Amino acid sequence: MKAGILSQERSAAMGRARRTAAGTARGGSRCPPLLLLLLLGSCCHMLHGQEVAPYLRGGGLRQQVVLEGNRLVLTCLAGGSWPLQYRWTLNNSDVTGWTPQYRLSVGSLKRTDAGLYQCVVRNRMGAVIHGRTEVQVAFMGTFSAEEQRKTVTQGRAAIINQPPLASFPRPLVTWYKDGHKIIPNNQIAITLDNQLVVLATTAADAGRYHVEAVNEMTGENATSSAVYLSISAFIAESLYVLLSIPLLLGGQRIDCTV
Repeated sequence: MKAGILSQERSAAMGRARRTAAGTARGGSRCPPLLLLLLLGSCCHMLHGQEVAPYLRGGGLRQQVVLEGNRLVLTCLAGGSWPLQYRWTLNNSDVTGWTPQYRLSVGSLKRTDAGLYQCVVRNRMGAVIHGRTEVQVAFMGTFSAEEQRKTVTQGRAAIINQPPLASFPRPLVTWYKDGHKIIPNNQIAITLDNQLVVLATTAADAGRYHVEAVNEMTGENATSSAVYLSISAFIAESLYVLLSIPLLLGGQRIDCTV
């Protein structure tokens, strides 16, 4: 009888021990609330004491050329204590407000998007300004459809301006006469502004002129409307000499100028 009672007490004690061990394993050692607050306050104080003002990482590109219609992506890499905020400007005018995004993305770039971009980074400790990035937009417009006509007296020089064309960068220009490529020589020259100069024109210089332009950056090309050159015949200038001849008419002297 006594042996049975002792066995039951031993089993109950072992059960309590197992439950206590399981509770300890699940909950772990518990930290008093006051001690936890003190630890958090100490950590926050240490972090605040180590805060770093923003600084730049890498200089970035100082110039970018992007095709019209493409996407522009600029990055402003910086370090410093969190949180960092960024603001972008274009030609000193704000493009964005303060934002946590360090990238600026402009979709379908337009010609008016060209200019000087710059970002400012700040946190609680201060601010830093990134170097400017010049963004250029490569594009090519079209020639006017209006034809031109020019007349020059034979023997004089003919200067034919390139028809206006908006393009960046400047296109490569080739002149043609009556469909044939013009090769500069001692009689024909092409200036740095793509003017065609024909010296001491003759009747053979009359004809249909046009240019073909190629933008090497965009791969586009354009053909201008015609410029018709006419050569007029040389006309010698008349030489007039005034003579004063005295005449006697009816006994009176009259000066006659011829």
